[in-house]
Amino acid sequence: MAGDTADTPETGRNRTHSQLSDAELADFLAGLSAVSRPVICDWFRGSEAVEWKPDASPVTRADKAAETALRAAIEARFPDDAILGEEHAARPGSGKTGYSWVIDPIDGTRAFVCGRPVFGTLVGLVDGTTPVAGLIDMPMLDECYVGVGGKTVLNGAAATTSQVTSLARARIASTAPEALLADSLAAFNRMVDQAAITVYGGDCHNYALLAAGHLDLVLEDGLATHDIMGVVEVVRGAGGIITDKQGAPVSLDGTSSLLAAATPALHAEALRIVKAV
Repeated sequence: MAGDTADTPETGRNRTHSQLSDAELADFLAGLSAVSRPVICDWFRGSEAVEWKPDASPVTRADKAAETALRAAIEARFPDDAILGEEHAARPGSGKTGYSWVIDPIDGTRAFVCGRPVFGTLVGLVDGTTPVAGLIDMPMLDECYVGVGGKTVLNGAAATTSQVTSLARARIASTAPEALLADSLAAFNRMVDQAAITVYGGDCHNYALLAAGHLDLVLEDGLATHDIMGVVEVVRGAGGIITDKQGAPVSLDGTSSLLAAATPALHAEALRIVKAV
């Protein structure tokens, strides 16, 4: 049954996806890096032309080819699941499982086309509208983060967030100030005034670094579904807190912002600032 995460008499193993145990699902997600990395690395720092979407964001043949490869791998294993990708039309699935796979083949395409290695591949598994597992793969950095069943691993080793509880000690990040809506920018600027360190850039790597204990707080706005679903369980599995910017649960339907923090206390402090704007 979709969403069944209880131990079953037949297996005695917790199941995040109806067909796989948590361990099996984590292995599957980690294995997707072997599908997308060769495609991405083959095009990185090449001379390919960049296309521009109607929203003025770039897309390359690497984005499209990597998503095609990931879709094929997922469909072969889970033929009844839906697949939602950034670059190709949604595949509705059979409707039998209630699961959707959400793919961003290259999160940080601007970095990719500029030859910067800080871009990643995101794959999220969603049960109904709720994220239940995620992958952040950084191909050029050889960092593979997988969040499944309340645990996050980096290249197979456990990852945990920092224990920072106040902005005064926090390392905070956002990809770009211009990507924040006016209220979010005002709130982030207030956080900057109080934080220990502020950095910009990074895209999905910010959430990975938070999960690994190197960043403490991330605020992003104006996000698409494919920017979000892969990072949620990576943060949560490492012990972090992640919601939308108003503190609401992340959902496949309607979430367009993220506020992620290493600890509940830090998240609460940041949320007070966001809500005060």
